[in-house]
Amino acid sequence: MDYMRKQQVDWQQLGTVTTDDRRQEDRVPLALTIEVCGFDCSLRFFTERTETCNVSDSGCQFRLHTEVAPETVVAIRVIHQSGGDELNSKSALFRIVRVRLEAPAISIGAQKLQQHSLWSLGVSRLN
Repeated sequence: MDYMRKQQVDWQQLGTVTTDDRRQEDRVPLALTIEVCGFDCSLRFFTERTETCNVSDSGCQFRLHTEVAPETVVAIRVIHQSGGDELNSKSALFRIVRVRLEAPAISIGAQKLQQHSLWSLGVSRLN
């Protein structure tokens, strides 16, 4: 019991440790047009176009106007355009790992559940 009383918590240091970025890979700030499909918090199917804020080998961050719950699985595909025409692109499944309100939209962190790369843009560390 005396041991526990003598322990002092350094709250400033603890706050620094918990706010450090714990991701094991780099994120690249990249605005790609994407289409997100899935089920919202009311279990209604939605499709919304948006842009990524950043991407990595294992996920991405983007903003939505549709409310989704953590642990929801969504399909994401990159919208490629060529001369005004939209090219077909393969989608991948992502798990929503972070949802944060950043008015007027909702900031979403998503973890890729499949191995193929969506970000094939010549960025060597993401291909």
